[in-house]
Amino acid sequence: MTAQKELWKNWDEEKHYGELFYKRAVGESPEMQSSGAASRIIKEFYTGKETLLDVGCGAGHYLKSLRKIVAEDIRYTGVDPTSYYIELAKKAYGASADFKVGSIFDIPFEDNSFDIVMCNNVVMHLPPENIKKAFDELIRVARKKVVVRAMFGVRNYIVKEILTGNDLEPGSLESIVYEYFDLAKSKFRYFNS
Repeated sequence: MTAQKELWKNWDEEKHYGELFYKRAVGESPEMQSSGAASRIIKEFYTGKETLLDVGCGAGHYLKSLRKIVAEDIRYTGVDPTSYYIELAKKAYGASADFKVGSIFDIPFEDNSFDIVMCNNVVMHLPPENIKKAFDELIRVARKKVVVRAMFGVRNYIVKEILTGNDLEPGSLESIVYEYFDLAKSKFRYFNS
């Protein structure tokens, strides 16, 4: 990937997302509906012996639902490319779960390392030309099952949200700035749906 194509990798600067994930992990904020939904799917085939890898784990906020719905002693490992989120996950769970910094495009584990691999709300933020590589990696590290939660519709769109230095909160009307800036050097996020 060229440096220009990697401008979408800006989650390390998005501390507020990590803090929201952390609050969910420790029970200070409500769990996400999607974490409960993913846990109910996994519970259908979980026998109590499988290992689980959560790719794009954030601060480990899905683990709270997995422990409540699937099994309190679930053998869980989380991987996320954002080091700040991994720090928060380790703070939330201590030694009761494993967390590692790593990319969905090069998951830092051997082939067939985990019985179950799950990936929630990640695919929509990936560069469209690299989505196949991400799925190849999820399948590579899985022994039995891969569970992917993503938004799909009748029509799919690839949207780039351009981030300028004047952005206040993503999505707020005040963050829309009508000024000239160099799109090739601007940070952005993908929202594929």
